[in-house]
Amino acid sequence: MSEESNVMKQRHSLSHIMAAAIKNLYSDTTTVRFGVGPAIDNGFYYDIDFGGVKISEDDFGKIEKEMRKIIARDLPITYSERSREEALAWAHDNDQKYKRELIEDLPENETISFYTLGEFEDLCKGPHVESTGKVGVFKLDKVAGAYWRGDEKRAMLTRIYGLAFETQKELDEYIAKQEEAKQRDHRKLGRELDLFCFSDLVGSGLPMFTPRGTILRDILNDFAQSYRIKAGYQKVCIPHIALVDLYKTSGHYEKFPEMLQFISQESGDHLALKPVNCPHHSQIFASQPRSYRDLPIKYLETTMVYRDERKGELGGLSRVRSITQDDSHVFCTEDQIGQIFGELIASAQDLYERIDMKLKLRLSFRDDGDGYTGTTEMWNKAQNAIQAMADEHKIEYFIGIGEAAMYGPKMDFMATDALGREWQVATVQLDYATPARFGLEYTDADGSKKTPIMIHCALLGAIERFMSVLIEHTAGWFPFWMAPEQLRIVTVNDSVNDYVEKIKAELDGFELDIPLEHNKLRMTVDDRNESLGKKIREATRMKIPVVLIVGPKDVEAGEVSVRLRDSEQKVKLTELKDFLKKL
Repeated sequence: MSEESNVMKQRHSLSHIMAAAIKNLYSDTTTVRFGVGPAIDNGFYYDIDFGGVKISEDDFGKIEKEMRKIIARDLPITYSERSREEALAWAHDNDQKYKRELIEDLPENETISFYTLGEFEDLCKGPHVESTGKVGVFKLDKVAGAYWRGDEKRAMLTRIYGLAFETQKELDEYIAKQEEAKQRDHRKLGRELDLFCFSDLVGSGLPMFTPRGTILRDILNDFAQSYRIKAGYQKVCIPHIALVDLYKTSGHYEKFPEMLQFISQESGDHLALKPVNCPHHSQIFASQPRSYRDLPIKYLETTMVYRDERKGELGGLSRVRSITQDDSHVFCTEDQIGQIFGELIASAQDLYERIDMKLKLRLSFRDDGDGYTGTTEMWNKAQNAIQAMADEHKIEYFIGIGEAAMYGPKMDFMATDALGREWQVATVQLDYATPARFGLEYTDADGSKKTPIMIHCALLGAIERFMSVLIEHTAGWFPFWMAPEQLRIVTVNDSVNDYVEKIKAELDGFELDIPLEHNKLRMTVDDRNESLGKKIREATRMKIPVVLIVGPKDVEAGEVSVRLRDSEQKVKLTELKDFLKKL
């Protein structure tokens, strides 16, 4: 959304109104120093140094009340300019050291602008609405810590977030969606559904998957890799460590500061946990002579890579240190690029359609920075090729400058979930640089040596992150074919135990009509001496797609009561298999 849009002006103005309200409320008891207070997509925030006074959400009521007083006065929000010397004097006189630092960092010839509302004046480039009465509706949302200018060695400020929209309806809808998001939070559901866990002894960002979570991971991986197996990809397997020299050759050593490195105590070798798989795969290609007749050579492997992160950036499965990729690499000629990309685009479209997520593309191109490998000519060629393929396949796309991988441009597939949020999922990357850096070659039809082109692809991306998206998209109600536990038989009492054995015999050997290893029915029986209501509640809490409730009347009628997420019906035992196949 443009900074010039009316709602963004309203949000920016509300950050100033909040700052003015806080100054009114707290200046008599502490020195309040202001950092920055921008508009953001759903509202605004301001970073503030309260001089040791602790602020919590319990303080929001009085801050909001003071803000509404300022809004009710409909004060004009006026613009003015000052010289550098005048601006620095203002910061000094008002004891605003953070503002002084911002002023000192401005270019010598930059216009220094201020905005004033009532008695409150702030360094700001704008834009704003004309007066405080024109700011729409708002609600203070949360409080957090924020290092000044994002530097963990600098002061920790208090960041107060607010929500802001043009109408009350929009605000109410957003709040309702946020409440729904809390209920769908994958960290909460991961615990409740017994999918994964963390341990302080193992470390932050290192998830461990339970039997149920591992079933889900395996199904998702088999599903994604099945597309590539059909297209002739072959499985390979590589170690999880390598000499650092491998990554110096590939260029990752300089570009990946989060690489985890160590020195072997036995050999003295300088080693690293692999942050990516492509250098290893390039060495499989290089292990024997290759001919143009061999190309394309397609490798696939699902394996973990490791990247260090700051603890504050780790969260659930969304950001982890151990990252599982459904990875694949193709070595091909230039005239084979279109076919390879076409296969992978079609696979991504079909995969995400089957899990009910809409896709669009971000073409991730380089910016003018120096964090890339390869020549400008290579980059232009690769970016033009990727854009031409997106046009050919008639896929909606936008271009993200600065989003490229270090070695080449990408097609990043963006999926929209049930709450309308957008996530990057699958990626297909075109790489002219890596094969050249490793000196990879094949013999062409005329006997000359040529450098292959490399295509990288992950259809799920990071499986951990994809699971976080999927859990929240489905709210834990996975489709029948991928649910870790698909069916639970719940007994009314132990008089039906013999009939339960008949049901199990009827379903014995039942297979799902999907080309995956996990196509056997995953079924359990709850015959505990507990009330029927408790058993049903527990099955519902675990979000099991199909619950068969079996009582004495069902035995007499030769049927079962089938409880689904949103319905319940009677099904004859002899028709149960057909019913499940329809699911």
